Amino acid sequence: MKFRQIASLIFIILSAPSLLYGQTYRAEKGVMDLRNLENKDKFIVNLNGEWEFYWNQMLYPFNFKQDKKPVPDCYGSVPSYWTDYKSGKVKTEKKGYATYRLTILLPPDIKSRLCLDVPIFDSSYDLWLDDMLLTSNGHPGKTKDETIPQYDPVFLRISPLSDTLNILINVSNFHHHRGGFWMPMRIGTFQEINKSNANKWAGDYAAFSLLMGFAFFFLIFFFLSPKDRIMGFFSLVLFSVALRPLFTSHFLIYDFINLSWLWTIKLEYLSLFLGICGWTWFTDSLYQSKFIRIVSYIITFVFSVSFLLTIFLPVGLFSYSIFPVYVSIVILMIYSLYRSFEGLIQKRLVDGIYFFAFILVAAGSVHDIMVSLGKSYTHIGYVMSFIIVIFIFIHATMLLYKWIIAFNEKEKLRKELEFLNRNLEQMIDERTQELKTRNKEIEKQSTKIALQNKQLSETVQLKNKIFSVIAHDLRSPVVNILYMLNLLKEEEYKEKYDTFANSSIQYAQMVINLLENMLVWGRGQEDKIKYEPSEQDLASIILTNLSIFKESTDRKDITINFTQKGNSFAFFDKALMDIVIRNILSNAVKYTFRGGRISILLKDKYNGDGDILLRICDNGIGIPAAKLKNLFTQKEIQSVPGTEDEKGTGLGLKLCYELIKINGGTIDVESKEGEGTCFIITLPVRNKNSAYDTESDQQ
Repeated sequence: MKFRQIASLIFIILSAPSLLYGQTYRAEKGVMDLRNLENKDKFIVNLNGEWEFYWNQMLYPFNFKQDKKPVPDCYGSVPSYWTDYKSGKVKTEKKGYATYRLTILLPPDIKSRLCLDVPIFDSSYDLWLDDMLLTSNGHPGKTKDETIPQYDPVFLRISPLSDTLNILINVSNFHHHRGGFWMPMRIGTFQEINKSNANKWAGDYAAFSLLMGFAFFFLIFFFLSPKDRIMGFFSLVLFSVALRPLFTSHFLIYDFINLSWLWTIKLEYLSLFLGICGWTWFTDSLYQSKFIRIVSYIITFVFSVSFLLTIFLPVGLFSYSIFPVYVSIVILMIYSLYRSFEGLIQKRLVDGIYFFAFILVAAGSVHDIMVSLGKSYTHIGYVMSFIIVIFIFIHATMLLYKWIIAFNEKEKLRKELEFLNRNLEQMIDERTQELKTRNKEIEKQSTKIALQNKQLSETVQLKNKIFSVIAHDLRSPVVNILYMLNLLKEEEYKEKYDTFANSSIQYAQMVINLLENMLVWGRGQEDKIKYEPSEQDLASIILTNLSIFKESTDRKDITINFTQKGNSFAFFDKALMDIVIRNILSNAVKYTFRGGRISILLKDKYNGDGDILLRICDNGIGIPAAKLKNLFTQKEIQSVPGTEDEKGTGLGLKLCYELIKINGGTIDVESKEGEGTCFIITLPVRNKNSAYDTESDQQ
């Protein structure tokens, strides 16, 4: 097919509506002459043409019965927006009010009952027939506050009293970006208009039902095969187009709910945005390219923003987004026609069919754009819903064709594979089973080695860090002991013997405590901690450790308050609990400020029939909330200097947690940064299986 023939065919399709619905009758200078009707009993005529137009005037029938009749500002073309009126002395604006007037000359002997089919106006109107107010939509006013917008197309029976009808329409718009009379009004016999409207309503409902059904149909296919994204995008397009009859043309939504004018417009635009985005990505899936991918992202971004603005902005602002919609439609149609035409030239059947389908969609898009701009002189209204129904069948046929081709290819490959596998199947099965067995063994060994390497690496890193800290912290107290011993050799320091001796004892105790923690921790790493529990007096261990820290508490002027209530005997390993008490008291002294307070409470938690409760509290620096959660179990070893820069390894609390667990007890902490810390320990009064025993038994 030559290019000139294709271009001619496109022109014929695009201009088909005008050819089918050319206007035989047309108003001239405010008068429509229907006296020469061919069939007076069955007719429908669009009241298109030149209407009298009075800008910013709200006139009524009595104004035209006065001696001095109003003079029209111009003869406005109907249907169209009043912003298109450029002739005459009128200077219209997008928002304002006006009066339209038309005189209809009827045949003198017309007998049939007539009917007026009244469309919607932007954005409200009163319609007078001769001297009677026939119908209204909303309330037209001279200001925004006086105006109430409404969309509700109606058709009304009329009984002319003479062969001349005077139609006067007051139109007001302060809410939309456009105003005026942009849909054709019709007059005709009641039977013909009623039949025409019934057919249109039936068509709209049929289109809505079909489109909604196919939308779910393609959506189900998309859910079954998410990789086939074109199904999902086409479903979105169908859902959007299915909603169009609800908010345009005959406004079917009013058959279900009494929706406000504002949300009628908003839902119309929101459904339009969804449809444009869906059609964009449908085109991208059908004919992929770098250009259409960039265009798809831009269109999606623009209309995502428009979607949000439409929800929150008034109609007069968000309705301007209709112009980017027109631009997007033009770009997508040109791209689709170009790519499908390329395929047609290359003799690809699918592209050839899509080319003619896109011509149909382009024709429908142009027609609907002309209708929305008030430039269409047909009476068929919006047609895109019906065009998409036709496109669905074309698209479904193409999908079925592709599936048949794919199925045939798959069947061909299956037969070839069966032939090849017939002789190789047994050998492959045996080899596959052998490889699976080996792979399982290798995976098992690899997992075991990886776990061992991870544990070994963590243990080595931890030990290296601990030894580094120990080496540093051991040096300081030993050097201090040597320093004080050397001073005692000097005569002048003999009188300070007791002071130096006490300090040396304190430093020596720090070294012992440090070494003991290291020894116990090292045994714990090898699961060799010696656990020999018996019934012991916990108060005695606390008092012994308090005497050890007396010099430190006196030096920092810290007050210690020890309270015992009831039984103090519990079942635990004395040596291990001695380490726990010593570490917690050491921390309390270290992190309590000079002149602070340490409180110790030891009591029988359940009056001799349960656990022993020990609380050791200080009013020191406290622990940050971020560290409390993993205080005992964190893998990192961290040491925080004391209030007077006392050193530590950071190993003590982890060790306490493990030793308490071995003894079948619990340890918790309560702290608030800047206010102090409380450690709460519970120990069993009677013999219980500790966590250590259980683990040992399992081993």
